[in-house]
Amino acid sequence: MAAIYSDRALVIGAGFAGLVAARVLAESYGDVVLAGRDTFTADAGLPQAHHPHALPARAAEVLEALFPRLATELEDVGAVRADLGSDVLHRVPAGWAPRDHLGLSVLSVTRPTLDRILRRRVLRLANVSLVDGVTIDGLLHDRGMVTGVHGQRGDRPFTDYADLVVDASGRDSTLVSWLAELGVHCPAPMIANGRFTCTSRLYEVNRDLKLDWKTACEITHSPDIRRGGVVSSVDGYRWFVTLFGADGHAAPADDDGFLDYAMSLHCQGIAEVVKTATPVSDLHRTGNLRSRWNRFHQVPDWPRGLLALGDSVVSLNPVHGHGLTVAALNCTALHGLLREHDLANEPQVFQRAVARTAKIPWTSVTTTDLGWSTRKLPLTTRLRQWYSGRVLAVIPGDRQVHRASVRISQLLDHPATLLRPAVLVRVLLGAAGPRAGTSAQRTAPSGHSTVTGTPRDRA
Repeated sequence: MAAIYSDRALVIGAGFAGLVAARVLAESYGDVVLAGRDTFTADAGLPQAHHPHALPARAAEVLEALFPRLATELEDVGAVRADLGSDVLHRVPAGWAPRDHLGLSVLSVTRPTLDRILRRRVLRLANVSLVDGVTIDGLLHDRGMVTGVHGQRGDRPFTDYADLVVDASGRDSTLVSWLAELGVHCPAPMIANGRFTCTSRLYEVNRDLKLDWKTACEITHSPDIRRGGVVSSVDGYRWFVTLFGADGHAAPADDDGFLDYAMSLHCQGIAEVVKTATPVSDLHRTGNLRSRWNRFHQVPDWPRGLLALGDSVVSLNPVHGHGLTVAALNCTALHGLLREHDLANEPQVFQRAVARTAKIPWTSVTTTDLGWSTRKLPLTTRLRQWYSGRVLAVIPGDRQVHRASVRISQLLDHPATLLRPAVLVRVLLGAAGPRAGTSAQRTAPSGHSTVTGTPRDRA
C-alpha cells in the first residue's frame, strides 16, 4: 500500500487523464479535488466528443489494474470488443492485412461513455470530490512552491489551495504560460506536424446490414497516400466514421463531399456505412493535428508542489490512437513512484518518468508524420521511415510480421522486436520479393467490396 499523507491534492482537468490521476492520488492523499472546466453531474459524459476513442490493449491492461472489471462494465453499456486480426479490416499501402485471430483486442467506445464510467467510479471514492465549471487562470505560489490555483467559476473568482497540484488539462494546457508568470521558463517544445485533419460523424446502422468486421480502416502513408479513414462499431449499433487527410488534405464537412471522399478510398466498407447508415450527429472537422512535447523534465527550477501528465506534457497526433495509453501509463508511473517518493517535494522524479514513458510512442508517431516534411530529416529518422516502409510492404503476405507490427502499435512490445533476426529477414527479403506483390494487394477480403480497375487518385 502507498503511504497515506494528510495532504490535499488538486487535479486540473476532469477528463480521462485527470480522472485516472485522481484515482491514483486517492491512495496517497487524504483529500483529492478534481477541478473541471465543463459542467456535468456524476453521470454525465463529455459535452463534446466528436471523434472516436478506441481503448487499446495496453491502456486496457493498465486501467483494469486500477479499475477492476472496467472492461466488463464498458461492454455492459455497449462498448464493442474487436480482435485486432479477425475483426479488423485493415488496408495498408501494399494491400489488405491478414485476417487471422490474434487474441489481442481493443474496446471501441465513445468518449462520453468511457469518461462517464470512469467519473462514476472515481467519485465513489470517499476522499475525491469534483468542482466543475471552473476556468483555471494560473498558479498560486510561495518561495518556489506551488500552493494552489486561481481562476473563475461562473462569474465569481475561484481560489483553491493544495499541497500538490497536477495539471491534467490536456492538449490545450497553458501551463507553460503559467510557469513563465512565476519566472520559470521551459525549453521550446518539440513539434512534429504532418498537417492532419479529421472529419467525423456518428451513425446508426441498419441492423440488417451484414458485415464480417467490426472495424475497417485505411492508413495514410507518405509520400503519395494522403487520404485515409476508419469506421468502428461503438456503443451497440452505432458506428463512428472518421475520414482523415495528411499533408493538408481534408474530407469536406458536407454530406456529398464526405461521401465522395469515403468512396475515393480502397476500403469501401467505410463508404458503405456512410451510404446506408443514418447520421445521428453533425459532421465535425478538426485540423492541425500535430504532436507536441513540452520538455518539463529539462526545467532545472521546476517548482515543488506541481506535476504535469498526459496531453499537458506530450500531446500526440490523435490519428495514431496513442493518447489514452500514454496518459494511463503516466498514471501507472505516478502510482508506483508515490510508494517511494514525496512527489510534492521531488516533482522532477515524476517528470523524468513521464519523459521515459513518452519516448517510444513519440518516436513512432513523429517518424510517420515527418514523412510529410519537406526539410531534410536526421539520418536515424530516415532509416526508421525506410524500415517502416518495408514492414508495411510485407504485412499483406506475412502473418508473423503483421502480428509483430500490431503488438508494437498497441504499445505491448518494444519496436526493437521488429529487428529480431527472424523478423528482420522476413521484412528485408519479403520487401524485395514477390510476396509484396501478391493478389492480397488487389483483392479485398471476403465479404467486402473493393475498388477495381484503375485505382482512384488519392493524392
